[in-house]
Amino acid sequence: MKPLLLLSVLALAGCDPHTPSPRYADAPMYLLDIAPERLVGKWYEVASFPAPFQGGCSHTTATYAAIEGGLSVVNRCRRGGQVVQIAGTAARVGAGQFKVRLEGVPFAGDYWVIGQSRDGRTLLVGTPTRLAGWMLHRDRHVTQDERRWAAGVFAANGYDEAALQRTPQ
Repeated sequence: MKPLLLLSVLALAGCDPHTPSPRYADAPMYLLDIAPERLVGKWYEVASFPAPFQGGCSHTTATYAAIEGGLSVVNRCRRGGQVVQIAGTAARVGAGQFKVRLEGVPFAGDYWVIGQSRDGRTLLVGTPTRLAGWMLHRDRHVTQDERRWAAGVFAANGYDEAALQRTPQ
């Protein structure tokens, strides 16, 4: 019985997609002051440090529209052959900082913009806890150079760049 219990615990531990390393806990985060209207439109998640609620997701997108006080948010993904989505709002609370409230979630999340490519087509979003982070792009695919740039920005903001996972699109 004990070996079965141990195997179960190890299997569950392997399900955790990303746990920040304590060695990054005190690393500074460098925020990009970005106007909410520059985020409007559809973004494809091309890589991430997945949040626990993203388990089993592929073809993930985030669509933002301007509203009074910030942005409306619609996040979609495919899970188990079905499209699932959650909607909410994002309010700008500081330079590069947004509070995101999603339907059915009892608390607001902190989403911080930590990078944007020169052409504005790639956006990097992190959380102050570094439990999650996303590389968003205006197209479904990015080049290896774009991915390397993103990994470097995440690393400079205290993420373990080796844990950045490609999101199937």
